[in-house]
Formats: sequence, structure tokens, C-alpha cells
Amino acid sequence: MTYYYFGGKPLIAFEEALRLLLESAHPIVRTETVPLERASRRIVAEDVRALQDIPSHPRSAMDGYAVRSQDIQDAAPNKPVPLIVQGALFAGADPSVIRLEPNKAVRIATGAPLPDGADTVIPFEEVVVEDHRILVSKPLPVGKNITEKGADVTAGSVVLRGGADLSPARLAVAAGLGRDRLQVYAKPRVAIVSSGEEIQRPGEPLRPGQVYDMNSFSLMGLVANHGGDPVLMPNAPDTEEGLTDALDCSISECDVVVFSAGSSVGERDLMPKILSRRGEVLFHGVAIRPGRPTLAAVVNDRLVINLPGFPTSCLMVAYVLLVPVLRKIARLPQWQPRSVPAILDQDVTSPNGLRQFLSVRLIGERATVAYKESTTITSLTEADGYIDIPAATTFLPAGEPVSVILFD
Repeated sequence: MTYYYFGGKPLIAFEEALRLLLESAHPIVRTETVPLERASRRIVAEDVRALQDIPSHPRSAMDGYAVRSQDIQDAAPNKPVPLIVQGALFAGADPSVIRLEPNKAVRIATGAPLPDGADTVIPFEEVVVEDHRILVSKPLPVGKNITEKGADVTAGSVVLRGGADLSPARLAVAAGLGRDRLQVYAKPRVAIVSSGEEIQRPGEPLRPGQVYDMNSFSLMGLVANHGGDPVLMPNAPDTEEGLTDALDCSISECDVVVFSAGSSVGERDLMPKILSRRGEVLFHGVAIRPGRPTLAAVVNDRLVINLPGFPTSCLMVAYVLLVPVLRKIARLPQWQPRSVPAILDQDVTSPNGLRQFLSVRLIGERATVAYKESTTITSLTEADGYIDIPAATTFLPAGEPVSVILFD
């Protein structure tokens, strides 16, 4: 395992931290059945099979006339074959109401079921209409312009594989199979706990020295966007008893536990001690900026991640460490954030030995630094994305081409 030393403290490399988290993250096995209207972007938990052929009957592939191919085999431009129009069929009609008779035709709309006796469809533009008959000037083979029964899906075939992400197109497929409910994997419940007496919930009056809890709500939004079910837990007092109770309650109710604050090295930083007694600490301290104090452990088979308390550090680390892990647990596709090329409009320095995730704002094709300090949430709210600066890079000059990873 690779360690860096920064200020005398050993720090695990970012890649090692992410690897350990992903190895400890197990895809959820709990399932539930949900109505189709609430299944968007959920993950199918079983193979979905067709109960019948689709289409369930031969149907017209275009507007025209349904005919018997044998009746028009002698048709030619100089000797058109006349056919009497005996009726019409539109999409959704019962095909049994009409049985095509020899030397006759049925007017038919795209998607309409083929009447009994018909085996081909002549497009409107290929016939001449005279009163109640049509004149056909060329022969057509059996099956022309017809979608056969089961051409799309045959009864019993697997149409949606277990593990598929229910995109809009796959929801349409499920609806086309007649499914109004689907068995999907449950969303991982993610406990979100802010710690410290200085934290107050929005809407409540602040006492001297207090600040409003921003981290819980930024994390709730991020968790919800990446397949999790965020569970806002009560704020935990910064005491051993209070933090232990919060941990026990969160583990009993949720699949993942995310604390913010309490992971730094200091007299009152109790979480490292509590987690080392209760489970296996994966790491404490990552060679990144912001977010060096990040702590992670496994307790009772639950992944516990302790993010820094400063708003910018908390949310940035959640983007780069929590999101990939949560998506694995939720069985979502591996996260591939979008990035755009840009040009730095100012010099940037970066500490040697720390991989820096630097928030930037895009102005046209230029990237300007949005980061102020870890305590300011506006470092991210004013940013469009971030630059990933390697640990060995200490300087990027103005005018340097960079790739900006977008906050989505």
C-alpha cells in the first residue's frame, strides 16, 4: 500500500482509498416491486420475459390496401388489375370483423391488424382509386409491407435482462410487454449524520458559535442523484456516547453510513477511535486536497465513511469517493462524468504529494479558479466542475490546456 507523508502524517494515495472502498462495497441484494411509473432508472432484479408475441398479430407496415398476393400476380402497367374495396381497418381494430374475399381489397392504416385472408399490403401511392375500387399495376410478393406476428418479440423470450438500468426506452419496452409493475433492486439507504454542537438545522435559531448544517443537504442531493435513498439522521453531539449512539442507530437502519466532521486529528476527534473499536478501519487520511482527514471503516458489514466537516471538502470528497462506491452498491453503471477541454486563465499552484481536485468556473473556453477555502460552500456553487491535478504536479501556468470534469 502506498503512503505519502504530509506534515508528518501518513496519508493513503487516492487510488488506494478508492480501491479499498470499492472492494468493501457490495451490490445490494434486497429487492422490491414498484409500479412502472416509479421504476425510472431503477435496476431490474430479474429477467423480464414476454408473455405473448409482439406484435400479437400480423399488421400493416404502412398506409395502403391489404390484398391477396395471388390476386395481383398478373398486374402490369398496361393491364392493371381491378380490386373492389370492401372495407377499412385502422390501428386498434378487431381484424375478425372483416375477412378479405378474393379479388377484393381492404383499406388499411399503418399498425392496423391484417384482415383474415390478406397476405400483402399495397401502398396508397402505388394504386389508382376509382370510386369503390382500386387499380393495381404491379405484382407484390407475399408478406410485402407486413410486420409478421412475433417479428419483434416471441412469447417466452427474455426482453429485459436482470441488472438492466431502466432507461426511458426500457420503460417503454416493459410497458409494451403489458407489465405495470417490475421487481427492482432496492435503493441503498444512506444514513447522513452531521456531528458537532456547532451544527444547527436550517429553520432553527442559531446560538452564538453555531452554523447551519449545509453538509447534510448537499449529501442528500448527491446520494439521491446516484441511486441512493438518503436518510437524514439527527445531528450527533461531539461526544463518544453521542457518536456511538448515532453510529449504532444508523447501522441498524441503513446500508451505508456517512458522517461529516469529526475525522481530523485533534483532542475531540473521536470517530477514528470509535470506528477502530467497532470495526475495521480501511484508512484515515488521504493524500488529496481538499479532504485529507477522510476516514472510512467497515462496521457490521456496513461501509462507514467519515467526510470532512468543511462544506467544500465534504462535497468534493463525496463527488470523487462516495459517488463511485454508492453506484456500485446501487448496481448502477460505473460513473463516467462528462468533461470538457478548457484553458486555464491564471497560474495554479498545487501542494507536492497531494492530488488536488480544484473547483473551477467555465467562462466560454476558459477555466477560472472558483476555490476559495474549504469553509465556503460557494467554492462549489460557483463552480461548473473541477480539475484533477496529480500529486506530483505543483504548478500549472496560465494558458495550460486542461480537462474540466463537470459537476452533473
